[in-house]
Amino acid sequence: MNNIPRFNSCDLLDQYNNHKDCIILDLKEVIESQNSLVSIAHHHLFYQILFITNGTGKHFIDNKIFNINKGDLFFIAPAQVHKWDFNESTQGYVLNFTIDFFYSYLVDKDFLNNFKFFSQHNTENLFKVNKFFNEFDRMFNSIKIAFNKNKRKEFNLLHIYVLELLLTAVELYEAKNKVSEDIIHHSALVNNYEKLIDKHFYELRFPNDYAKLLHVSPNYLNSKCKKFKGQSSGELIRNRILLESKRLLVNTNLSVAEIAFKLSFKDNSYFSRFFKKHIGISPDGYRRSK
Repeated sequence: MNNIPRFNSCDLLDQYNNHKDCIILDLKEVIESQNSLVSIAHHHLFYQILFITNGTGKHFIDNKIFNINKGDLFFIAPAQVHKWDFNESTQGYVLNFTIDFFYSYLVDKDFLNNFKFFSQHNTENLFKVNKFFNEFDRMFNSIKIAFNKNKRKEFNLLHIYVLELLLTAVELYEAKNKVSEDIIHHSALVNNYEKLIDKHFYELRFPNDYAKLLHVSPNYLNSKCKKFKGQSSGELIRNRILLESKRLLVNTNLSVAEIAFKLSFKDNSYFSRFFKKHIGISPDGYRRSK
């Protein structure tokens, strides 16, 4: 496999439904009918929320392994690589939506940037709802009912219910992580920086390039990255390149030389030295270890 499979939001549906910007499915039905798709490493063109109501198994997300349990809520951003290995009896909901789903009715075009758990730089894909299980189960069920009715009025309700779900999740996330309004406001620069890295890391490798795009000084950008991410501005770029390197090594059959070329390194040996310096093992060694 030379490329990681990429799905659109409705690849798990029939032709009649393939135009939708938001879908919700029973997890058990997906496991039974589409397990051959979701059990291989893949990424999306959409956002995904996965809610486990019962069952066991493993969820692999960007080289991290999560043992699933009742009440687990997973957030998968576009381009994040993941796969499932769930017990056949596992139950829950799979909610997929595109960015256009929100663009169609929200004025704020950066709305989804407010949600830390929908960032490729996020290390917390899993959120445990614990005592709020019944509330989340109710919200997912409301989304499913509105989706299945497939009428204009219910489509408007679908927007409302998904928005309620996201706002509830972010409220709990911020309470858990003690995120203040002041931090949210002043970390916007770093969020935009990470967004630009995701878009341009193949060709832009230095913080100065991004500082120009953000209209700030390199030193100011670096200080904010250290304050809100605990990493320098240069480290965030480097770690994004390393993340993509790992994805390609584990999930494709591309040679190390082909990966080096794809990631815009001047040659294979330079890429190998870069990878080993920061990961502690050669690219080939890393691939064999997975």
